[in-house]
Amino acid sequence: MAKGDTTLSQDLDADVELQAHLAALEAETASDSGPPQAYSFQRVREDLDHVRDEIENIRSRLSVVKQQAVVVAKSNLEWADASAHDQLGSYPWAKLAGAMAATAFGVRVLRHLPVNAIATVAISLIVARLEAKSRR
Repeated sequence: MAKGDTTLSQDLDADVELQAHLAALEAETASDSGPPQAYSFQRVREDLDHVRDEIENIRSRLSVVKQQAVVVAKSNLEWADASAHDQLGSYPWAKLAGAMAATAFGVRVLRHLPVNAIATVAISLIVARLEAKSRR
């Protein structure tokens, strides 16, 4: 038997089982002594109450998760602040701002320097030093 044939036979078995289940439900509904509308209305009301209970449970769980998320966020902020104070002492944010400003100033100064002239002088000094060492 090919793989597609087993899938087809399984689908047919599932259809037969579904039809049997539906027939059993119809028989159960037909044998009920009360009026069919009253029975179905009562069942719908029970299902609606059940769904409302589930929604309320989910809302309460969600509120707990929200509260936990707030606690985690606050504790992370407190840890980051304490860590900054431990590493940089008092006024850590001012010190970080000063370091960033000094870095920006240093970058601007380095951009305006004549790198070619400095490199030429540095290379000639290095070569002169190496030649002096090799003569000894």
